[in-house]
Amino acid sequence: MKFGTIFLLSTALMAQAPPPGQLRAAANKSLALLQKATVGFYKVQDCHSCHNTTVTVQAFAMARERGLSVNAEVVKGALLKPLTRGHNITSIDWIFQDNLIIDPAASDTAILIAAHAGGLAPSLTTAIDARLIANHQRADGHWATFDSRPPEGVSLFSTTALAVRAMQYYMPFELRQEMSARTERARAWLLQAKPVDTEDFTFRVFGLAWSGATKAQLAPAVAGLRQLQRPDGGWSQIPDRDADAYSTGEALVALNEAGVSVTDPAWQKGLRWLLSTQNPDGSWHVATRQVSPAQVSPPYFESGFPFGHDQFISTAATAYAAMALMLPLPKAAWPERPLSLAELAPKGEQPWMRTALFGSAAELRSLLDKGLDVNSQTESGTSLLMMAAPDAAKVKLLLARGANVNAKAKSGYTALFIAALYRGTTESVRLLLDKGAAAAPGTGVMFNASPLVLSVFAGEPANISQLLAKGADPHRKMLLMGAIPISPLFLAVCFGETDVMRALMAGGANPKEVDGGGMTMLHSAAIGNRVEAARLLLDSGVPVNAVDANGYSPLLYAATLNFGDTRLAQALLQAHADPALKSKEGATALSQTERFRYPLLQKVLKSVTLPH
Repeated sequence: MKFGTIFLLSTALMAQAPPPGQLRAAANKSLALLQKATVGFYKVQDCHSCHNTTVTVQAFAMARERGLSVNAEVVKGALLKPLTRGHNITSIDWIFQDNLIIDPAASDTAILIAAHAGGLAPSLTTAIDARLIANHQRADGHWATFDSRPPEGVSLFSTTALAVRAMQYYMPFELRQEMSARTERARAWLLQAKPVDTEDFTFRVFGLAWSGATKAQLAPAVAGLRQLQRPDGGWSQIPDRDADAYSTGEALVALNEAGVSVTDPAWQKGLRWLLSTQNPDGSWHVATRQVSPAQVSPPYFESGFPFGHDQFISTAATAYAAMALMLPLPKAAWPERPLSLAELAPKGEQPWMRTALFGSAAELRSLLDKGLDVNSQTESGTSLLMMAAPDAAKVKLLLARGANVNAKAKSGYTALFIAALYRGTTESVRLLLDKGAAAAPGTGVMFNASPLVLSVFAGEPANISQLLAKGADPHRKMLLMGAIPISPLFLAVCFGETDVMRALMAGGANPKEVDGGGMTMLHSAAIGNRVEAARLLLDSGVPVNAVDANGYSPLLYAATLNFGDTRLAQALLQAHADPALKSKEGATALSQTERFRYPLLQKVLKSVTLPH
């Protein structure tokens, strides 16, 4: 009787499964729109984009595997422009020095994942990229990010899972043992860290699946993500928002990656939700949560995707949803041939480079003994010492053989810049400083970078202390992304790493600094939901009620940006933030929570603003 009941239920559920033709037609509509938006995006932008490159190129790759129609030139264009301009993968100097550094654990990772989806073969520059990403893993196993944009940008689960994936795709073969150790540490972090929202739950599943977790380890993560499914079949980003295609699409893809069958009843329910909510043009509309006036992204422009200021999260949502629609479809017997991306091969590779970068000190010594010039360099001036800088044993060897410690590349970078860019380089930094490397680099450096600010990206307090002791300027501002002036301490606040903040403040960095837009570091902490950073700034006397050029206090930002978490707002209120302060438009913290449907914080604010 039980078997018969199960069989009948299974048959009934399978009967509800959308037919392949319906899935194919729905996916094709989405793919056509995504291709149009990709072309439109790169008519305006040079930079790599998570929403218009990483997720969309993955959707295009899945479509090509399953025989759906995708213009290969569109896919190629989505890779060639960002990978030959903003992140020039053909230039060994540019990639190694990471001159246009943005956020290695987020941006560089997204670039490599898109490149792999597009079919880019491993090369010296992809190996350099992957090695830097791997190196930026924090001691507890996660990867940090300064991105403040929900849902994906701000999630440490996303950055950690995607960093693991990028390592697996492109880590140099010489460092495979290191990759295995880092993957194990990442898996351990994913198992013990507490997810907060659907993005976290989803990428915990992705990360555990990619890092080789056992079925027993995966089961609680899968169950946790399943529990967030709404009765209508969809998933929402946070509890007080409606279900949307972004969270639903990525949840379905993650569950399948973890072994959940596309015939699973809950999975099918999510699929039907997507089909029932798709717009006639193939899109899904998802409202952005980035609604404050603070500029945390490039200026807005139209890409050709609908929904105005909601278009970028909607693009990513449509790509994830399209992948979910395609997963039940069989792979094509004769899938399209991989793209030809010969244009992205690195230029100027020399035989000594891999040894300098990834080899041992003994291997490098052998090359020197055979006549390799200790001051070898590329045409753009990246020196042998620079390439060896992350490895103290190689640095010691080269300095003993007479390497020029202050040799500069055309960018103005020296070996000290590179040592500071990496973690675990305290001894390299000491050796270089003791030999006379300049901690204060002066003028003429691309984007006004410094070893000190690069050490903030790496999250290395010991290097920060060494550099400050040797005269590094804690107030020197780098042009982030080549455009935005930012001091080392402001950057550390964006990362939310309080140990780095303390090291900088101990060396004279000013926590009460105000930027050109009237924004304090406490504003920045509120915009990124960096709770512990905000508490440290409050303890350091940063004014809690300062108002920036937008007319916003930190509390107004906390009330405007919904992270599904009230801790930061509560910390501000406990420090006597004024809930009655009004923006230029007359908005208060409470009215913002009402406008943007933020009931959790509404409750907190009403307890302090309404008479009892």
